[in-house]
Amino acid sequence: MTRPSIRSATAVLALAAGWLVLAAGLGVAGLHRPLPPWLLWPAAVGAAGTIVLGCRIAAATGHGPVRVFWTRLAVANTVLTAGAAGRFLQVVINGPAAALSLVTTICYLTAVTLTVVAMLRLPGKRRAWRATLATVLDTAIVSVAAALVVSHILWNDSVPGAGHGKTAAMLLVVLGIACAALIAVIKVGVTGAGPVPAGALWALAPVGLMAPVSWMISPILHQWPHLGGTVVVMPVMGLLLGLAAWLQTRANLTPPDLTPRAEPLTGAVDRGRAWRRISLVPYCAVAVTATMMITVTVRSGFLTPGLAGGSVLLTVLVVTRQLAALLDNAELLDRLDDQAHHDDLTGLPNRRLFTGALARRTGPTTVAVCDLDGFAALNDRLGDDAGDALLRAAAERVAAVAGADAVVARLLGDEFGVLVPGVDTGLAETLVGAFRIPLRVDARDLLVTVTAGVAAGSGEAVTDLLRRAEVALQAAKYTGGDRGREHTSALDATAQHHAELAAALRRGLELGEFRLLYQPIVELPAGTVSGVEALVRWHPTGGPVISPAEFIPVAEHSGLILDLGAWIMDAACADAALWQRDHGSAGPRVNINVSARQLLDPDLPGMVADALHRHGLTPDRITIEITETAVFAGGAALETVRELRELGVGLALDDFGTGHSSLTLLRTCPVTTLKVDKSFIDDLNGTAEQEAIASSLSTIASTMGLRAVAEGVETRDQAERLHALGYRYAQGFYFARPVPASEIAALLDDPVLAS
Repeated sequence: MTRPSIRSATAVLALAAGWLVLAAGLGVAGLHRPLPPWLLWPAAVGAAGTIVLGCRIAAATGHGPVRVFWTRLAVANTVLTAGAAGRFLQVVINGPAAALSLVTTICYLTAVTLTVVAMLRLPGKRRAWRATLATVLDTAIVSVAAALVVSHILWNDSVPGAGHGKTAAMLLVVLGIACAALIAVIKVGVTGAGPVPAGALWALAPVGLMAPVSWMISPILHQWPHLGGTVVVMPVMGLLLGLAAWLQTRANLTPPDLTPRAEPLTGAVDRGRAWRRISLVPYCAVAVTATMMITVTVRSGFLTPGLAGGSVLLTVLVVTRQLAALLDNAELLDRLDDQAHHDDLTGLPNRRLFTGALARRTGPTTVAVCDLDGFAALNDRLGDDAGDALLRAAAERVAAVAGADAVVARLLGDEFGVLVPGVDTGLAETLVGAFRIPLRVDARDLLVTVTAGVAAGSGEAVTDLLRRAEVALQAAKYTGGDRGREHTSALDATAQHHAELAAALRRGLELGEFRLLYQPIVELPAGTVSGVEALVRWHPTGGPVISPAEFIPVAEHSGLILDLGAWIMDAACADAALWQRDHGSAGPRVNINVSARQLLDPDLPGMVADALHRHGLTPDRITIEITETAVFAGGAALETVRELRELGVGLALDDFGTGHSSLTLLRTCPVTTLKVDKSFIDDLNGTAEQEAIASSLSTIASTMGLRAVAEGVETRDQAERLHALGYRYAQGFYFARPVPASEIAALLDDPVLAS
């Protein structure tokens, strides 16, 4: 047997609808002409059998509790079908006035019992004890309200068919089915639908109303022998159960939506979600019950003892529920207040609480701000979970160093703030020193340095301490990090200058104030130009030239390095393409510097590829220069470097030997060139001790098939000694200073000689 599909469930639903249409048509036809009293019973029995088929399909396509639930319903409806068939035979043999046989009654009661058990055993969502108490109270409210309404309708407002009393068996059937409906409503409207879709349970809920409806309409239908309460409502039940089974089957066969939901952007959305978590079912039950009691009181002038007692019980339950809600709300407000002032990840106070505590200070106070050096790269390398664990370990280290009298907060990301009474300008250095000891993160030791800024003051100046400490932090970052810095008045001027410089830099990009110069890279010993390094210069309109040492750090910290780097890449590729067209393979390779911030930009490889394509330049004419520090931590930066190498461009490690030098880095980072730092070239004097590193680096590069370029060559002796040590490429003022692109063509024709 093939596995059922949504088409099978749809066919069952259509069949159930067909039984209902057939029963309705025959029922209406019998209103105008006499028809056999058993005429509608085949449709009723057929609808009951269709229910069984729909439940079996829902069970076959489901798993776990869903399969068990629908299997139980299938069994219950099988028994119900048997009872309906038995009643059909009774009507055919003895007529519609015949009392229910014992077998039929047992079938009905068994079906109801199995249905109630299926509903009760359907698992719901796990809840805390407070939520469970609220659910119990809501369920009790709905149950009492339903019991009051149903009992009043059955005992006072309806009479069974002529000639029959309200037998205990029939009453049990009606109340049992109503109970099943009540449980379905409670499951979906109060406790949550659990594994069964809410739509399916809502479709099942009205089925429980069919028995009371059948009971109520029996006196009205007595004048038409072919109509009866059970035979009228059975096809309707078939359609509702068929719909429920179809909804369940569709849910079983539809893959779950794994698309992440966007976080709410406004408080209004959060309030909307809160309203959706509030069940309206208890309120509706109370409203219906209150309306019924008012109606009874108006008609008769009093309430029966049963209704009066039920109303008292209902009132007690509602009051208890509201008291529980008030307690929950008080706890929720406390929790929200705590969340509003504390960080979820570390448990530390957040920026709001920190600034509030600072604002209340009047005496001498010290504020320090520190953040983790290179945390973004570490987080990319280790993963978010390890990054979170690292932040928690860092928070514990900061809190331990600050002491019990301090207020320690997580201000933002990997930035922590410390507020201590009194003046302690050495607090920044204390924090930096504390992180010289590795942090224990996930059973491993990680050495993570911090940069810190500190400011101290009293009186009205206290409220400005956080800003001043952050200014000191930024100043420490500009000088390389892993150090502390005390705020001084001069730093405010420097920060203002950096802000103004950043604004001017943005204007300069828009006005085209930047130029590229090129410093030749020559081949030893002849001095033939084999490549050039692109160096950016800034010539503000109407102002003096600004040194790269001044504006590059500002571009890095402001993020403008991305826009500036894109311009440099485009301009350098344009010049390289021109030299490639004019000189062919004799044209120089162009080295282009890329910062650590650019390597963290996932769009960098695409930007380089676009520039190459736009200018018709082959990738082998370009070499991207990076620093060891930028890729030492691995992660996203190293992945970007690998993507760049896959484009076909060369890769050079700039200032090699001064950063986190490691032979492992040469294996993991796909470089093609080592640019040996100037500091090793300056030490060349003919002695083995001074030349050991320079000689070793040349040997390593040659062994690994890499090109070694000596930087900062300033004398003929250095050039000759480098050639003797095995270097074939060099760069420095001895050969040529940086020149505009227009002067490079002349240098290509003759070897570069010292001036």
